[in-house]
Amino acid sequence: MTKDTEASLASYEILIRSVGQGIREVHGNTTWDAVQARAESLWLLYAVTTGLDWSQVAERVQAAWRAAGSGGRE
Repeated sequence: MTKDTEASLASYEILIRSVGQGIREVHGNTTWDAVQARAESLWLLYAVTTGLDWSQVAERVQAAWRAAGSGGRE
C-alpha cells in the first residue's frame, strides 16, 4: 500500500465506517456474504470522489459492519 493510499484511507475513515454501519442498520443482523454486494455497490457511489476502489476499503467496511453488530465492541 502506498503512502498516498494510506493517507486517503485515513482521510475517509469516517465515511468508510459509515458505509459499514449503514449497511448493518438497513439490512439488519445477517451475514457479510449476504450484504457484501450491497456494500460494494454503495461504495461505488463514493469511489469517484474518494479515489479509493472497493478492494482498498472492503476490509475496513467489513470491520465497521461487524463492529456495528457487536455494539461497537470490536
